[in-house]
Amino acid sequence: MSTAIIFGVAIFLGWIILDVVKHKKLQLETVVTSLVAGIVGAVFWFILDRFI
Repeated sequence: MSTAIIFGVAIFLGWIILDVVKHKKLQLETVVTSLVAGIVGAVFWFILDRFI
């Protein structure tokens, strides 16, 4: 479970950094998109960790 959370946070922060570098500003849409990507990534990582 902890690896899934760490993975989700890493995806969230990475996505934020890439979007800020690309657009040169932080927007609410960017944060929400990054949050969704982090949550989806963490859920899939948790599923993979449980069954593989």
